[in-house]
Amino acid sequence: MVSPLRRVGIWGAVGLVVLGAGVTAADAAPTLSPAGGATFPERAYVLTLPESARLSTANVAVTENGGPVRGLRIRSAGAARLAKMGVALAIDSSGSMRGEAYQGAFAAARAFSERRNESQPLALVTFGSEIDVPMRFTSDPYKIDAVLAKPGEPRGGTHLYDGAMRAVSLVKESGLPGGFVVILSDGTDHGSKSSGAEVVAAARAARVRLYTIGLRSPSFDAATLGELAARTNGRYSEVSSPDELNAIYTELGAELSNAHLVTYRSLVGPRRSVEVAVDVPGQGVASSSYVSPRLTPQGLDGRPGPSRESKLARALGIGIVASLVGLTALLLLRRRRESARDRVTSYVAAATRPERVGITERLTAGTQHSLGKTEWWAGLARDLDLAGVERTPGQIVAIAAAAAIGVSLLAVPTTGHLLVVPVVLAAIPLCLRSWLHSRIERQRTLFGDQLADHLAVVGGAMRAGHTLPAALAAVLDDAPEPSHREFARAVADERLGAPMEEALESVAERMRSRDVEQVALLARLQREVGANAAEMLDRVVDTIRERQELRRTVRTLTAQGRASRWVLTALPAAVLLFLTATNRGYIDPLFTTGLGNVLLAVAAGMVAAGSLVIKRIVEFKI
Repeated sequence: MVSPLRRVGIWGAVGLVVLGAGVTAADAAPTLSPAGGATFPERAYVLTLPESARLSTANVAVTENGGPVRGLRIRSAGAARLAKMGVALAIDSSGSMRGEAYQGAFAAARAFSERRNESQPLALVTFGSEIDVPMRFTSDPYKIDAVLAKPGEPRGGTHLYDGAMRAVSLVKESGLPGGFVVILSDGTDHGSKSSGAEVVAAARAARVRLYTIGLRSPSFDAATLGELAARTNGRYSEVSSPDELNAIYTELGAELSNAHLVTYRSLVGPRRSVEVAVDVPGQGVASSSYVSPRLTPQGLDGRPGPSRESKLARALGIGIVASLVGLTALLLLRRRRESARDRVTSYVAAATRPERVGITERLTAGTQHSLGKTEWWAGLARDLDLAGVERTPGQIVAIAAAAAIGVSLLAVPTTGHLLVVPVVLAAIPLCLRSWLHSRIERQRTLFGDQLADHLAVVGGAMRAGHTLPAALAAVLDDAPEPSHREFARAVADERLGAPMEEALESVAERMRSRDVEQVALLARLQREVGANAAEMLDRVVDTIRERQELRRTVRTLTAQGRASRWVLTALPAAVLLFLTATNRGYIDPLFTTGLGNVLLAVAAGMVAAGSLVIKRIVEFKI
């Protein structure tokens, strides 16, 4: 969610439109204009100076009705904020502007372009009987110079309101957070489909202020231009000749760098008329006024705060959190029917572990009892065993649930969206599954690397006179993990009556090892025909070593591809996190708009698909 202070910065850049155009720096005074985004008692104003100066709280005095204010802060409206605001120049191209007036208007526009912030987008609209858009918003200096160098020929009537409406709509269509429109005309409106009220409403909705300039002519009407500027908190200026336009436009571009954002906390009570005065030593006093709002339960300014969450998202988030809390309470409080075995077990546990069972043990035990008969629970237990994780499935589920709740509680205030809750709840199981599969693959790889050496020791025991089951049991104590765990399972199965080949086939299936399948075949041959198992086992060991050497060669050749996969997969997420931390305003549309959310989902899908494709390219089964 965009903070109030950031919205103040955005509106502060918009407030630069109220600069005193047409007034020279020598005889101008500071001007003060309200900036949007501050919630009472917080107040924000844009202070515009006729001369560039470095201000601080030490050399500026701010009062309300002659009294002090608290928390005064003064910041320069820098280039980063200005670059987010669009500037649209709307120039009258009617027949009355033909000649020196039209050429002077474009010369002044070129002067403004040179003095504006170079990263600030600029657009051009011309209005006569037809509304033309020679240039949409761009910061490309070559394109701007090329368009302003070819003004064309003026013709037709003056559709002033339609031209202003088109310029305002450009700001909205371009997705800019706001901006201002500079309108130049030498007459009044004739034949527009839009009205002045519609133009004003559209400008307020798009956070645009209209800055109007009147060029005196026989058909000149100052009331139209003056009303547009006044109703949008803009400024109207008037010139008598085209030569004066250059000075006005040039000064406008220069004064964009002489604005400061003034914020403070008001101490006045509700529903009072307030006179704000800002005294800048050496430059004068700027003033403004407002009526403090009535305090209501909805908010300090009498209006409910802006909500960037949909009702569906809020209801979904509340429902998920409530379900988690209810499930936790149910697992903690429910009592299950105890069998005779359960009662005996409880007595044995009490004798061997007299300490009190904590809430974590109760939670994991209740979870395991409730979900222990499900298929996915058995799969989780099997994966934990294969991965060599000593914790029980109940403990893992409890840890995952706690992690999901903790991440959700941190992510919701950070992002300002309840939709992050289902995303987190979906991501935690995926992360857990990925972590388990990664550990399982590492265990299987380690088992394969140990297999040849372990079987060589087994072959030596068989040449000393042991059978294959006896040889496996004899060398078991010296085997490292996970070979010790897997072959101990096979020996235990054989002692319980299972044929050795079936026990080894179970190990081969768990470890996905074709080499162990050969050992199982060898055990079957020894049992059925009495073959020389020791010699055959030596051949199996030689085959395993050759296959391991081939695997190492392939992994070496594909190391660059595997590294590229992880770099290309992690890079987009890292860039997104970096931009979110360093330039949140730039990245906010991805999180706060429907189109941005769709683009994020599409990007995530494409990154995942690319990662899988690279994986298929660099992985080989040997």
